[in-house]
Amino acid sequence: MVITNAWAIARDPSLWDNPAEFQPERFLNFTIDFKGHDFQLIPFGAGRRGCPGITFAMATNDLLFTNLVHKFDWALPDGAKGEDLDMTECTGLTIHRKLHLLAVATPSSC
Repeated sequence: MVITNAWAIARDPSLWDNPAEFQPERFLNFTIDFKGHDFQLIPFGAGRRGCPGITFAMATNDLLFTNLVHKFDWALPDGAKGEDLDMTECTGLTIHRKLHLLAVATPSSC
């Protein structure tokens, strides 16, 4: 049997800068999975002991995004057309666009 001491990991100065201070901004530029599959976040709960509200939060984010898409009219900046978009792809863990898509949102009339 293996017992992980999450308290010691969370307070290890070789892993964290100022581990005794509450600094949530230290996670802003992390590329870790917040759903409990990356063990850097074990002090915040992972696996069966993860945050019980994460499913609700993800559903709320989906609802927010769908409302943004529905309540605004979207257009390309500077009168560009769909044919003008550079659809070049980059490889990595997933395939994604080489250049970011820029869009202008204006409040919908309905």
